[in-house]
Amino acid sequence: MIKRSMAAQIASILATSFLAGAVVFALLCDEPVEIAGSLAILLAIFLALWFLLQHLIIQPILDLQKLARKIGSEEDRADIDLSERRDEIGSLSRTLLATEKEVKRQQEELLSQAGKMDKERRHDPLTKLHNRRHLYLEGPKQFSMAHRLDYDISVLMIDLDHFKHINDTYGHPAGDKVLVEVSKTLLKHSRSYDLLIRFGGEEFTLVMLNCGREQSLQIAERIRDDMETMQIQYENAGRIPVTCSIGASSGKGLDMEQMIMSADEAVYEAKATGRNRVCHAGHEA
Repeated sequence: MIKRSMAAQIASILATSFLAGAVVFALLCDEPVEIAGSLAILLAIFLALWFLLQHLIIQPILDLQKLARKIGSEEDRADIDLSERRDEIGSLSRTLLATEKEVKRQQEELLSQAGKMDKERRHDPLTKLHNRRHLYLEGPKQFSMAHRLDYDISVLMIDLDHFKHINDTYGHPAGDKVLVEVSKTLLKHSRSYDLLIRFGGEEFTLVMLNCGREQSLQIAERIRDDMETMQIQYENAGRIPVTCSIGASSGKGLDMEQMIMSADEAVYEAKATGRNRVCHAGHEA
């Protein structure tokens, strides 16, 4: 904290010097008129010196303080532009402005990198779909909105059948291609405000806002049918057959974890009853 300003210190020095000069003139001069004249001249000199220091040092430093306080803000600085000065004050002003510009550049770069890193953390590198991290960050917002608006919400858990057999038979690169093509097919059945997630391995999740039981079953059946008729070719292996089992859960007022668990249980039921089918867990309002 500044306890005593530079202006006060300079004023104190000048006042002390003036008093010392006045004492010297009083001792050297015999006539009161001479003393008064000398003191008037001395006072004029010190006042001129004060105004000169005020103009050259004190006010520019105060302006630099104002400029420094406004660094990083959107406040207008036209009244304190010192960058045109060709002395040390101008140099310091230009340094401050250049530093601000560099700091802004670095901040923008950091924000860009942070956004890129966040996007990478939320996306599956193979299929380019959102991943489970994104689901657990954005899903609760979808459910909260559905609860506020009293909308139905549906969750589909889509699990590819015998995916290990595909990897073992055709190789992992072929398996990767299957996952990519399946992702493209799922995107065709996903609305812009739905959450389509690669949940893990060969399992996908589709969260659909304002979607009830009947609509979710229709969408799930279309997905199942499209999967079954996909024409996936890999090198000379011929067509790779793909089917999926889908578990659906629909309702109002349920939390995301409940519905994911219910849809997952429905997937197991679909697999246990023959695979390549859709099972619904219920939870109607």
